[in-house]
Amino acid sequence: MDSESFVSRVMTLIQKSRRALRLYSTAGGSSYGRVDGAIGELPAVQVAEWREVNGLLLRKLTEAAEAANTKKIIYDVFALRNEFQTLWRTTESELVQSQKELIASAESGDFIRAATLASNLVSLKARLQAGQAAHHELDLLIKRSKVVRPAAELTEESATVLSTLELLDEQVVKEPVVRHEPLREPLRAVGAGAKVIPLKRR
Repeated sequence: MDSESFVSRVMTLIQKSRRALRLYSTAGGSSYGRVDGAIGELPAVQVAEWREVNGLLLRKLTEAAEAANTKKIIYDVFALRNEFQTLWRTTESELVQSQKELIASAESGDFIRAATLASNLVSLKARLQAGQAAHHELDLLIKRSKVVRPAAELTEESATVLSTLELLDEQVVKEPVVRHEPLREPLRAVGAGAKVIPLKRR
């Protein structure tokens, strides 16, 4: 894998994310505001979620691209892909739960709560879509670049703990080991020609 091609793909995704963010910012303040009532606010809620998630992707991807070496950039991109997968899955669980509550509220005739849940579902669905899209873009970037996630580097605290454990291991090895084992042979009398004296059972 050419490190320059990976970094260039990261920069391309950053530019794509910036264009999408400008588009969502423009859409958020345009024709949606001309519709009266709560229904008119729902598209704006949807666009706001897309803008927020895409802004998060842009910020974190830009931070990753500023790393000192390609290995760190690759590691951060893998971590970012996992982060958006978690966002997507967590939102999906919330969406399913809210759908169940919406159905229960509608069946019980609590339409005010049902309307509130419906509005929340619009937000959750938009967040789910944006999370899936961000994960897809990062996953595609990784697969096209054919990169493997590097091993995580030790933090300063972890390195200190590891060195302390290694020092303790060295001290244990240096200390004499005293073993207490049962005698496996009968006692012999002192002297080379001494015979073995068998023990008699009483």
